[in-house]
Amino acid sequence: MKKWTLIIGLGLALVPLHNREVTELATLNGRVLFFLPTFGFLLLVLGAVFFMMRYWKEVNEAGFGDKKIWIPLAIIVVAMGVSGFVNGETFKSMVSPLFMGCALFCVYLVARIIGPDVFKYLIPFVIIGSVSVIVLGLVFPGQYTGGFITNYCASAGFLIFGVMVYRGKWKLALLLLAAVGLFFIGALEVVFIVGVIGICVLVRRDWNIKLLYGVLLFVGLGIIWFGLGHLTPLYEGNQNLEVLREIITGKTPLNYQTFSDLTTGRWVAIVEAARNFSFIGHGYSLSTVPGGIVHNIPLIIMHQIGPFAALAWLFVTMRCLIKTNWKYIWVAVIAMCVFDHYLWTQTAPWWWALVGVTTSHNIKNDWIFKCVSA
Repeated sequence: MKKWTLIIGLGLALVPLHNREVTELATLNGRVLFFLPTFGFLLLVLGAVFFMMRYWKEVNEAGFGDKKIWIPLAIIVVAMGVSGFVNGETFKSMVSPLFMGCALFCVYLVARIIGPDVFKYLIPFVIIGSVSVIVLGLVFPGQYTGGFITNYCASAGFLIFGVMVYRGKWKLALLLLAAVGLFFIGALEVVFIVGVIGICVLVRRDWNIKLLYGVLLFVGLGIIWFGLGHLTPLYEGNQNLEVLREIITGKTPLNYQTFSDLTTGRWVAIVEAARNFSFIGHGYSLSTVPGGIVHNIPLIIMHQIGPFAALAWLFVTMRCLIKTNWKYIWVAVIAMCVFDHYLWTQTAPWWWALVGVTTSHNIKNDWIFKCVSA
């Protein structure tokens, strides 16, 4: 089983690693010869399929799990298939969404058997990713960076997800390293996600002196970067904060255009998706969609494959948050889905694997700072 866990785990780790510079080096006449995320998907899908063939007895005995989990997942798969058949223009585009849905459902089933170990191969990449972000942040101060992942918001999600699913004894050290990396990424979305997780820490009273060390580290970095004049440009976003200041001070009226500028054009995509509402969606896609990609997971699911699938995704997510003790990772998932889409696109298999792991391998608690014996 270790061999297949390695293959599937590496697939999960490689899926988000889109580096534009590496891709451009592997391009010939405008055609990408080697795309690392595609290779990751290949490892993941083939690994999951062969795992089920090799350990079919275990998979069959474990079953699909809780009906209130696998039925909504099946609804998502069916919605992907229906949307593909209706919106696809070629045979390939018609059947590929259904195959993708079935592959993701297989990832869910396999993760139920493997358990938390399916995510352990994320950890080396979390370390490398954190170091790469820190180095680039120091070399190019004041500029946001994703390190070895071109999409800096997805890079932040990679670090947060990897830390939250890690169960080893070095979790606090990994958390501090990733926190420094998150600081140098410079994404406003990170501020929101970390803020939500921070509120969860306070609500759960999950603290001790170690939390103070982390807070002091973060505050110290902020003060130093502010004193050097790098903090404001690092977190200005795409002029979002400047637009917000002008609206607050009354220099610019709040209207459709300024709200679009404030949300970096994301509001336009949301409005267009709402105007083009369809019960079967407009077609499943891992990347861009006509009219721009919606930066909100329930809304992008509704736009691509319909409202029933969006409600199913929300139901499973909320049920996992309420019914399992994996609180931090599911709080992080919910925070990530508000202003971005990578958990449905770039890192889509992570959600399915997480559902499989957390619904079949519950834990006593997932405290980070509080002593378990307390």
